[in-house]
Amino acid sequence: TDAFDDEGKLSSTTFPSLGRLRSKVRTLKRDILSTVDSILSLSSTKERLAVESGGALTMEINGRLVIPISQDKYSQNSMMGIVHDASRSGKTAYVEPTEIVGPTNELRQAEGELRAEEARVWRELTESIIRHRKELERNVKVI
Repeated sequence: TDAFDDEGKLSSTTFPSLGRLRSKVRTLKRDILSTVDSILSLSSTKERLAVESGGALTMEINGRLVIPISQDKYSQNSMMGIVHDASRSGKTAYVEPTEIVGPTNELRQAEGELRAEEARVWRELTESIIRHRKELERNVKVI
């Protein structure tokens, strides 16, 4: 079987559990980004955005997607989300919208499961190589 795909990654076809987890991670990321796009299109969000500096509308802090909100406007509505950081000037709060906290937690869980499954597959492949070491060494000599 082919353990690796065309990009040199462990094959999602050969290892279907990896394929399922990768698909779950992709879907969760897409859904989170879609939710954030919807939040950013709301006029109530637009009026709170801190974009004077011309910075990005979203960024990632410690694996959490956040949006820059003017500090003075955030304090008016603390139900908006979780503050993960603030700008050096203190004028901007980087807020993870409440709507994506749960899905982001689920994403982090799925990413952890994917890493664990990749490690399991790597161990399995390594053990197989060790079991067939002598045969592999003979074949290399023939070549």
